[in-house]
Amino acid sequence: MARTAQVGFVADDLTGAADVLAQAHAEGLDAALVLDAAHPLPDDVDVVGIAGPLRSLDAPALEAEARRGFAALAARDLRVVIDKVCSTFDSSPTIGSIGASIAAMRATWPGRGAVPVVPAQPEFGRYTAFSQHFGTHGGAVHRLDRHPVMATHPSTPMREADLRRVLQEQLSGHPAIDGLHLPALADPHALRDAWTALAATDAPAFVVDAVTPEHMDAVATTLLDEADRGSAPALVVGSGGIMAALARALRRTPRIAPPTTSPSGPVLVVSASASATTAAQLDDALAVGFVEVAIPADAFGDPTSEADSAWSRAVEDALAAGHHVVAHTTRGGDDPRIAASTASAADVGGLIGRLAGRMARAGRTRDLAICGGDTSSHALVALGARELRVDELFVLVGPICRTDDASDAAGCRVLLKGGQVGPVDVLRRFAGIPTR
Repeated sequence: MARTAQVGFVADDLTGAADVLAQAHAEGLDAALVLDAAHPLPDDVDVVGIAGPLRSLDAPALEAEARRGFAALAARDLRVVIDKVCSTFDSSPTIGSIGASIAAMRATWPGRGAVPVVPAQPEFGRYTAFSQHFGTHGGAVHRLDRHPVMATHPSTPMREADLRRVLQEQLSGHPAIDGLHLPALADPHALRDAWTALAATDAPAFVVDAVTPEHMDAVATTLLDEADRGSAPALVVGSGGIMAALARALRRTPRIAPPTTSPSGPVLVVSASASATTAAQLDDALAVGFVEVAIPADAFGDPTSEADSAWSRAVEDALAAGHHVVAHTTRGGDDPRIAASTASAADVGGLIGRLAGRMARAGRTRDLAICGGDTSSHALVALGARELRVDELFVLVGPICRTDDASDAAGCRVLLKGGQVGPVDVLRRFAGIPTR
């Protein structure tokens, strides 16, 4: 039976969008994602999203794509619309600009006042305190500009932890970006008053602190109250953390997680992530017997010749022999292939997606893991996927999904793993190899 979705979102990459689906799924809500704003939005879900490769686009292209997504959501009767961004807030004025997506949201719903920005995801170690953003790494909490991974991100290194300043730079130097700070979150009345005052300013946005799930729950309640007072949809910029809080507020019956399914044969991991986190996960997989295929820096050229390349044949031969395979375009941020290649995120994502599609169509694997945030959307597009739904809550922010039947990955278990996320043994666990 058709139902009216309550929450809609536009996501800046595919792995982040899958996190939103997983947060909804965990609380008993049905959620679906489409990969093109022109594709009809499903009617049988509580949460509906649109995802694309926004994080890899320049600001004008990002704003144009975000407008397409928000326009599609504006045609639905939603209570809340989320501009879904990464919980690490990695972005810049030129690439993956969150300011550009905020501009698109405000253009779609003009006259709505300043938009709250709430990227915290406490369950995942992402915190905002007095507008300063923090993230965990290696068991320690680091300020964003001193985070071992995010401060040296290959495309959007974060040199500033104060999100007000980050947004000022991305919103044409707007001087009035302010923050709603932790003391106000302790009292519902103080929170409502501070929220209302900040939303009424002429600034495009304001930053909202949160360091606990209870803080996020207070924000979700405020958004739903705002929608119910006649301002639907309530608008927010946030990560999977805000979806988790909204899902708790809207929950039906939390799902009892079924036993994790096992692979039906050899697993293929395709990775374009330069993250040190992913590099450690690849190392762990190789240590337990995965076959490594390094895709060379000069592989990005004519797609019609990829199937006959030595690296593609090596992947197919290893899978045909029953081996799990890791095929990667980089193993960490200092891999010399990064400097040696001029390939774009679309080039890289398209290549690993086509590789996965060839192996799935040939019957060499029914279990695919796609690693990388910026490139994952391009990979799914190359697979011909148009719609995505969660099948299993596998690891934190790493769900196992299924695509629509027209995709090259139809019928496959598809693990979507962002570059910065997941336990070190995530790939061996996906392959059903016991952890030592």
